[in-house]
Amino acid sequence: MTMNDMDVLNHDWRKEHPPTINIYDSKVVFFALLAVHFLESIISRQETGSSFSAILGGGRTPKMLNQIIEELAKTEVQTIDWNRVYIYFSDERCVPPDHPDSNFKLIFDTLTEPLGIPPTNVFRILGEAGPEKAAADYHDKLSKFRGQQDMPVFDLALLGLGADGHTASLFPHSPALKEFKKFAAPGGRGPEGWERVTVTIPVFNAAKKVCFIAVGAEKANAVQQLIRGTYDPTQLPAQAIRPPKGELVYWLDSSITANAGISE
Repeated sequence: MTMNDMDVLNHDWRKEHPPTINIYDSKVVFFALLAVHFLESIISRQETGSSFSAILGGGRTPKMLNQIIEELAKTEVQTIDWNRVYIYFSDERCVPPDHPDSNFKLIFDTLTEPLGIPPTNVFRILGEAGPEKAAADYHDKLSKFRGQQDMPVFDLALLGLGADGHTASLFPHSPALKEFKKFAAPGGRGPEGWERVTVTIPVFNAAKKVCFIAVGAEKANAVQQLIRGTYDPTQLPAQAIRPPKGELVYWLDSSITANAGISE
């Protein structure tokens, strides 16, 4: 483990590199603006002649977001070349790809298939192979993506936040929190009972932009601890996500911030 790796687990970076905090009273406005931001990020990248890469998570919040992205993309955006959009995953449950709990199925059904993103541009985690084999396979996929760089560098990482402070499948006190050599690792058993595979902290921290998405009053304590609480990523893993060369943005709804005492 390098000194920089140790820093993210032990050094409280929040005053030195405070995140941007976006707060919205309306969930409709929240998701609409985030969807626009996602699409504009693709357009901006492609206007430079480059492809666009994103690492996405699953859950209820991305499902709502993806539906709005699809609507906007079909009605208002005609300039995106979906053949130059590449999708990876932040984590996965160890289930087949057609299982209702599969993050791949969620993203496929609500985003990649409706938008016409080629299946060859969507790199899923092989959850059905089991945590060890699936993690090794995804490490290899991310290694190929990184090319000649030290780390795979995504244009955007969209991450959720659990009420316990987890993100992706980086759960409190998980051994995966101390994995800095591999790009993916077994994440342990999730609250629903499935074994998980997760992308590791260094990959998220290498992204050009990380957006945390948190909606719902039940996440108020996690958000308050994330921003102002004692710095302890082993207890609240989302605190370890800090891209030193990228941008960190917290997208929050006011039901969270009112209870957490957080303002922009």
